[in-house]
Amino acid sequence: MKIDIINDQPEHSGAGVYAWNLYRALKDQAGIRFVHYNHQGGSCDIYGKNGRDSRLSVARSIAKPFFWKNCGRAYDHCENIHILSQNLSFLKPGKRRVISCLDLIPLIMPESLFEKYWRRILYSGLKQADHIISISRATKDDLIRIYHIKPEKITPIMLGVSPEYHPRDKIECRQKLGLSVKDKIILHVGTPAPRKNFITVLKAFDQITKSRQDVMLLKVGRISNAEQAYISLNDLSNRVLVRDNIPGDDLPLYYAASDILAFPSLYEGFGLPVLEAMASGCPVITSNTSSLPEVAGDAGIMINPTDQESLKDKIMELLENSKLTEELIQKGLLRAKDFTWKRTAEETLTVYKKIFG
Repeated sequence: MKIDIINDQPEHSGAGVYAWNLYRALKDQAGIRFVHYNHQGGSCDIYGKNGRDSRLSVARSIAKPFFWKNCGRAYDHCENIHILSQNLSFLKPGKRRVISCLDLIPLIMPESLFEKYWRRILYSGLKQADHIISISRATKDDLIRIYHIKPEKITPIMLGVSPEYHPRDKIECRQKLGLSVKDKIILHVGTPAPRKNFITVLKAFDQITKSRQDVMLLKVGRISNAEQAYISLNDLSNRVLVRDNIPGDDLPLYYAASDILAFPSLYEGFGLPVLEAMASGCPVITSNTSSLPEVAGDAGIMINPTDQESLKDKIMELLENSKLTEELIQKGLLRAKDFTWKRTAEETLTVYKKIFG
């Protein structure tokens, strides 16, 4: 089989983690090419078994979809295509197409009507795909509900976790990252999108600081203006640390340096931070909604993400109950072993043989 795998994301973005790790797990398979529509570099980059084989210059556009179209014209794709994001499904390279759907969140929880309209255009190729890979059963259910796609045309294949996420010496990690070695650190990882629900973490943390002075809240990623206003209004600036634009290689250190991951997201297509935290030996409190129970299983504490009081209580319980904390650490480490990129690649190859074989 000759297959072109098309990706538009840099390596350390959420979708990019999936794309680049899948490429690395599949690159030794004969006939597979990884095609990166590299907007930042203004190029279409082609990777084979030994890394990048060639680079084609492509005119950049402010609107990425036009750049993606230019990439599709610049490179002569083979007949079998695997598009790694629903955002690229409107493109029509090749004759047989497998499309990975990471989530349909902009259609379910749009930040604006314009976003919902624009995303429907980008996702317009989903119904014409020969097969769809969803990264969770929850996303498969969304595809069936919203697009009325037949269940047999969708295969859920869960993501993996990279080997660099593993337990480390907590004090060494904190010293390297410039974090307090004496405080308890509650971690949140994510974008400022409202569905990430960091505002609820802030409100729960504000309550916790009333009774404990040895806690810090660490946010990896940008925060919104509303979240910054809440921090200032409640005099939390000395207790909330925001780290944005961190090097990708540092992210595993933040998980290993933390005592709890608080991730009460309102909606996730998968929820990589939960898996990365478990693999790093960091106990997890997450939501009982969307795909998150599929990832956490019985290795995490699950709450209603809109229940600020419940989040506060569970954080306090973990801070005060070392036996429960250790139990969750061990369960998380064991569960994370089930999520490997090798398994993701093997299940993806099974789909290729079924559709392209």
